[in-house]
Amino acid sequence: MKATLWLTGGVLFLAMASCGPGKKEREAKERADSIRAKAFSTQPRAREQYAANVKEAEAKMRASQSGEFNPEIANALIKAYLDYANTFTGDTLAPDYFYRAGEIAARGGNYDQAIFLFNTVADKYTDYKYVVEAMYEEAMIYDSKLPGNDAKAKIIYEQIIRNYPKHKLAEDAKIAIANLGKSDEELVKEFEKKNHMK
Repeated sequence: MKATLWLTGGVLFLAMASCGPGKKEREAKERADSIRAKAFSTQPRAREQYAANVKEAEAKMRASQSGEFNPEIANALIKAYLDYANTFTGDTLAPDYFYRAGEIAARGGNYDQAIFLFNTVADKYTDYKYVVEAMYEEAMIYDSKLPGNDAKAKIIYEQIIRNYPKHKLAEDAKIAIANLGKSDEELVKEFEKKNHMK
């Protein structure tokens, strides 16, 4: 009788254990693995879709360039670039898309957005081939488009000179620092004076 009770108790214990937290944990892990597998399997398709969106927006921008600057088309292209770059930050196209979006934003007069985008390139993609250009563009916006920001422009120009002394824009940065705060009239007078002296 005792043996039967022990055997029945053991069977009940095993049955309960198989339905207990171990099984729930396994099922939760299997669900998580399944979700993870689906996410990774759809990522290439997502990349292709983002890339297709960029190509479509670029084509619309090219078609519109025969006329005036179209802010709606420009903003759609910026969005396509940023959707791709923010989703695939490690992709080699990401810094290029941030940079291009910055150029378009600057062209459209969205200077705060352009500064943010150029700064993103300079901060996150220091090995990008146009990192100095991004820094210079940012400094020029502070210098010429946003009055009262000469100090910010100077800091960036000095970073270019210090960190990239052999880059072609290092000399331009030195000239820009020398001309900070001068009006267009002052610059024209200086130019004329230099030319008359020669």
